[in-house]
Amino acid sequence: MYLEEEEEEEEWPLNIRYELIEYLLRRYGALQARDIARILGCKMYLVQQVLRQLEHSGRVKRAKIGRSYVYSPKEEFHGFMYY
Repeated sequence: MYLEEEEEEEEWPLNIRYELIEYLLRRYGALQARDIARILGCKMYLVQQVLRQLEHSGRVKRAKIGRSYVYSPKEEFHGFMYY
């Protein structure tokens, strides 16, 4: 007999969120907060909170592209090239 599990948003410890988001940015480059939230399956406000803290600590850089922001790892950010 299988018990039907309800899909609940799992609260991950804060340090794991930091590490996961930093890994995604190093792996895939510049990402928007909504893309990270979709990948991790968590709420966008949690991702935005972590990104703000990472930006404040100097580990992530934020750039405005059009009407939205993208985040990238600070050490690998070389700016954007427009053609």
